Amino acid sequence: MSGLLSLAALFGECGAVASSFPEETACPAPSPVATSRANPGTISAQAYLRRLQEAVVALEKLRAELRVEYPEDTFYRREEFRPDFAEYASQTVCAAQAVFELAPPDARFSAYDAKVDAALTDLIAHTRAGREAVRSRNVSDYRDWYSGVDARIAAVRLAASEGSP
Repeated sequence: MSGLLSLAALFGECGAVASSFPEETACPAPSPVATSRANPGTISAQAYLRRLQEAVVALEKLRAELRVEYPEDTFYRREEFRPDFAEYASQTVCAAQAVFELAPPDARFSAYDAKVDAALTDLIAHTRAGREAVRSRNVSDYRDWYSGVDARIAAVRLAASEGSP
């Protein structure tokens, strides 16, 4: 009996697919945002808005770089695609998370911040779903990611550019 269990364990291990897909990386702490000269200790409104715009540019740049390397709506069979996509997803999540965690300078920014946070939350969830599609080699889910990613980045841009006080 123990021989059968050992044999079953051996076949279970032999049949297991080794995964070389990288784990999502931990995000570094974002750099501090400049504080207000008028209200020491609070975030400067201009620095807050500038950080949001810089994040949008970074998200668009990450997407453009991935698009240059992998331009078509296809799940690439090249060996480097999966780790490249994992890196893209990690950098995108970290860039979005850094802005998501950015506290608005004052109550005037509450509604604006909520819209930006909603767009970022959607982008983060969509990026993680794309990451999972690539990890699991699910072509249909990858195509869902591909067809929706640009709209989600555009939604972040729109939220960051509209309605600031």
